[in-house]
Amino acid sequence: MSLFDDLQVAKTEEDVKDAYVRALGLKKYSKNLVDIQTKEIWFEAKESGTSPIAMFAQLLFYVKVAKDKGEQLPPFLAVIDREKAAIMETSNAVPMFKDKAINWPKSGSKVAFKDKVSKEFVAKVSGYVSAHYVVYDIDKYEKEFVHAAKSAIKSGKIIRVDITPDSLRQVFDRWIDMVGRELQDVPEADYALLFFADIMHDGKRAAIRDLPARLLFDEGKPVFVLNGTTYDLANDAGYRNFWAIYHRPPEEEFRTYLLERRDSLLPLDERSFKGAFYTPLKVVDKAYDLLTETLGKNWQQNYIVWDMCCGVGNLEVKHSNHRNIFMSTLDKADIDVMKASHTCVAATKFQYDYLNDDIDEFGQIDYSITNKIPQELRTAIADAKSKKRGAKKVLVLMNPPYAEAMKSGKAGGGARTESKSGVADNNATIRMNELGYASRELFVQFIMRISQELPNSVLAMFSTLKYVNAPNFELFREHWRADYSSGFVFPSRLFEGLTGNFPVDFLIWKLNQSDVKASRFDSIETIILDDNVERIGRKSFYNVPSNKLLGEWIVRPKPNANIIVPLSNAITPARGTKDVRGTSGAVDMIGGMMSKGSDLQNASTSTAIFSSGYASAGGFRLTKQNLWQAAVVFSVRRLIRPTWLNDRDQFQQPNKPLLDEFKGDCLIWMLFNGSNLTAGADGLVVTA
Repeated sequence: MSLFDDLQVAKTEEDVKDAYVRALGLKKYSKNLVDIQTKEIWFEAKESGTSPIAMFAQLLFYVKVAKDKGEQLPPFLAVIDREKAAIMETSNAVPMFKDKAINWPKSGSKVAFKDKVSKEFVAKVSGYVSAHYVVYDIDKYEKEFVHAAKSAIKSGKIIRVDITPDSLRQVFDRWIDMVGRELQDVPEADYALLFFADIMHDGKRAAIRDLPARLLFDEGKPVFVLNGTTYDLANDAGYRNFWAIYHRPPEEEFRTYLLERRDSLLPLDERSFKGAFYTPLKVVDKAYDLLTETLGKNWQQNYIVWDMCCGVGNLEVKHSNHRNIFMSTLDKADIDVMKASHTCVAATKFQYDYLNDDIDEFGQIDYSITNKIPQELRTAIADAKSKKRGAKKVLVLMNPPYAEAMKSGKAGGGARTESKSGVADNNATIRMNELGYASRELFVQFIMRISQELPNSVLAMFSTLKYVNAPNFELFREHWRADYSSGFVFPSRLFEGLTGNFPVDFLIWKLNQSDVKASRFDSIETIILDDNVERIGRKSFYNVPSNKLLGEWIVRPKPNANIIVPLSNAITPARGTKDVRGTSGAVDMIGGMMSKGSDLQNASTSTAIFSSGYASAGGFRLTKQNLWQAAVVFSVRRLIRPTWLNDRDQFQQPNKPLLDEFKGDCLIWMLFNGSNLTAGADGLVVTA
């Protein structure tokens, strides 16, 4: 049981003391006037939440008594209750013992009284020690307190906690609570830059220079500067407390990597919109291996690389020829972070809004609109487009953003899909009306501009498999022409920040957009990588026309005028109103079926039959005529075990007549399945 859990069930002050004794593993201790007393540290304890300074004032009374008697004092003092703990070095309190102006109470218990004398005494104590103790809220900082107390006991000094890659997010969240919230009017997306300015500073000078934000000190008080704006702390107590817990700056071996992980600290909607999801370096290694297998061992010399959503550049750090790399990003702060961390020093980096910059009102690309594209890159693009003899080829290497316009919620498999009203309102969508649903997706908008701007390039891209086999992307696949070269898939859980269990792919395509006769692909075969990014097999994904999917196979009866009550299970009326369409009957209707989509990601959670209508999207009415089809659909959707690898697979229609025996088996299996939410009843009488 953790200290926090232990304290939740504490009923007395003794319970509180015992909880801390267990958490700290105290062996040689006593309980006297000093609530818990060891050679190294003395504790004052309270059962309920109490002001730390009031507890320290009481504890210091006992310390003075011991000092006056010539007894040995401990190096550390701590105060504890069921909510928090605080610790300080005893030496910081010694000067107050020489202050003859302090009116010491007659006993330690008198300090707890809230009379005038007690309040004056506590105020005097506060003036001496309030800047020297560190408070830990146990529900948030239990580990840090236990670490500090144990290190104090063992080494004779408080050892601050290191900031490491493993603790980065946790430390950042605590920095916001203790420091960031005290900075007035700071946009949430800027917290990460201010945080890095703070942790990459030793309190006297910056450990890494030229970061976008700076930390200065004015008469000892911290001042932050970002984009010409100065931010002061409304209260610096949290700042002092934070840096009493953590060691600054991080170890040199971690600094560059921590800066590269700025993506993980952005608000989630910003990350999705900007594509700021850090691609694990072990996956990047595999991508480079595959590029070498596909394009040849000299591809890094023979290709110009452009990553137009580079973030902080972790896709390019494995490249050996940085002079061939062009890196652009929507967020200028990413450029500044890369410069400060010396990422791909020789590469050309520039801020560029790929979905808006240099696109005129007719959807044509005109680099003179912004003049942001470096001339060397313009020349490479023009030479590759015209297939000039001796020109270097262009490789687009990217992990694009995946925000989606007009639709919120979660994409299949739990992948977060952000609703952004401005996603579809950019210049790149001017010529995308014919793509239908797919035009909502940011990564599709990237692909379509790339196809227009670099029609003969190689595209190597991380993404989900939507554009390969999802029914909503059928129009996109009809317009997009590219030859598949190679690729691999791996579990989404390798990406920090993604929930769900689905395949993420890295696919290499040779664009041939100028070839209007090029046929669309029917399938692609990929390498399968496991959690350790080791090859474990191969997997094919199919581009099946939507009219060949299982969801289009079943006969869907037309509704009639009979009004029915939709159910949420066997006999309970549906209480919700969102997307419930089963309010009308049909000829020979005997129930309803929920059958959302034709993919495995929906099959395990969106397949059921009901006694009445419950027809959300993809649902239909059960009749005597289509019951056998419903049984087949139900069985195949429920029988196949979902995994991360098959999550995006699509069920297809039978390609030959089905045997009656098979139909019967499916019917029996459906009727005895737990997702059969039907019930029969005869002779019911409706009364007013």
